[in-house]
Amino acid sequence: MVLDRRMAGFSCRALCAAFLVAMAVPVAAQVPRCGNPDPDISIAECSKRIKFETEDAQAGNMQAVSRLATAYDNRGVAHAAKGLYDEAIADYNQAIGLLPKTFPIAYFNRGSAYYNQGLYDQAIADLTVAITLEPKGAGLDIKRLADAHYYRGNAHQHKGLFDDAIGDFTLAISFNPDLESAYQNRGNDYLRKALYDPAIADFSKVIALDSRNVTSLYNRAVAYQHKGLPDEAIADLTRVIALAPSFGGAYSTRGRAYAQKGLQDQAIADYTQEIALNAKDMARHPAFATRYANAYGLRAGAYERKGITDAAAADYRAALKLDPDMQSAKDGLTRLGAAP
Repeated sequence: MVLDRRMAGFSCRALCAAFLVAMAVPVAAQVPRCGNPDPDISIAECSKRIKFETEDAQAGNMQAVSRLATAYDNRGVAHAAKGLYDEAIADYNQAIGLLPKTFPIAYFNRGSAYYNQGLYDQAIADLTVAITLEPKGAGLDIKRLADAHYYRGNAHQHKGLFDDAIGDFTLAISFNPDLESAYQNRGNDYLRKALYDPAIADFSKVIALDSRNVTSLYNRAVAYQHKGLPDEAIADLTRVIALAPSFGGAYSTRGRAYAQKGLQDQAIADYTQEIALNAKDMARHPAFATRYANAYGLRAGAYERKGITDAAAADYRAALKLDPDMQSAKDGLTRLGAAP
């Protein structure tokens, strides 16, 4: 299992604010009204600005056209901040229609709105245009270009295009070597492709940047386990459990690492802890029954290896009660000569 920490609030608000404000208001202004951090204020003020600038823009005043496009884009950012992605996309469409070749940030923002709607093809297309239109040379905004590649990588990842995602995350890192989430997501994709050494390298970079990053600690442990390095896996999982003691999956994975070393008592203790945690989750989410059954199955296997057959049979039966189709539990009872 690859633990994935998903993007939240992909509206580019923090990234875009400074760029948009610089285009929309005089340097002396402290807090813009159109582009205000409060989305309701921004929507109201941008709507006024749009009405005010439209007549001059229609008359061919190019400065008014630029101001109008910026107002639409700012209003789109405010709509996106409120989760109103259809309204945001409509505003970005207007901005792009006014400045189709010179407004990469509007493509970036529209791509983010498409992403939040799960429209990954459209997101990829817009982010590609944003990357293409980004000024080169002295005008290049390294951070924004890194973010565009990062977000396009996430869209590729959602489509299962892991090689394309890795390529984008690599470019994002080349522009911003401290972009922690790009290392983490690239590591996840390496892990999915069973490329354990580069996965471990990426997770290690994340952990160096943030020693409390549970996701990368856990995923590095999984990579170590796949490489047959149970001691390293156990060390990482012990850190995960210290940081997130209610994370049942960490106990299960550490239990398997202990079992890999032949330490069945420690494995049983971890599976028992996972069973207790899963019981709480299952009361709220019955769909977790299969995961709960798997923990019983793992503990049964550990008991069986220790020769404690009654306990093993009881756990195999508990697993089958939760998941009647669990073949490994059926096979375990057959090996023990025990009734279902």
